[in-house]
Amino acid sequence: MRTRSALGLTAAMILAAACAHPAPEAPAAMSWSFNHTQAEGLKLVYGQPRSDNVLLMLSCQPLSGQVEVAVATSDEAAGAVGLVSRQASFDLSGPPAPTPLAGVGLVMETAAISNPALASFAQTGELSVRTTGKSVAAEARGADQALVAGFFAQCGQAV
Repeated sequence: MRTRSALGLTAAMILAAACAHPAPEAPAAMSWSFNHTQAEGLKLVYGQPRSDNVLLMLSCQPLSGQVEVAVATSDEAAGAVGLVSRQASFDLSGPPAPTPLAGVGLVMETAAISNPALASFAQTGELSVRTTGKSVAAEARGADQALVAGFFAQCGQAV
């Protein structure tokens, strides 16, 4: 009887301890963020907040009229990366540069802020990022659309 009670108590303690730990949280949804530093210029990023999980980063120097577009993708995704906004598209043609993360590459290309896909995104907030055979919606709505408009205005294009 004592053995059964001890086993029952041990099992109950294990279950109670398991229940006391919070369930793992689902990763935060991707969203837009804007940053401006004197040294690095302007950055508009689409990714998970407070993490290194970034899908897209747009950067520029104020009033330069040029935007550097960087998309995280498979390290074998050459020719399969691009941005689409409404009917306009921008294909990034460079090969993926290696990153410290296994299997992840970074495709970067510079474009004028008048690029049709970027201009459409600046005006509408509509954007999809195409990478490794799939398309991820990265639309900017509400407060995020104001971040996008502010970024492009400071890069040199009135929105």
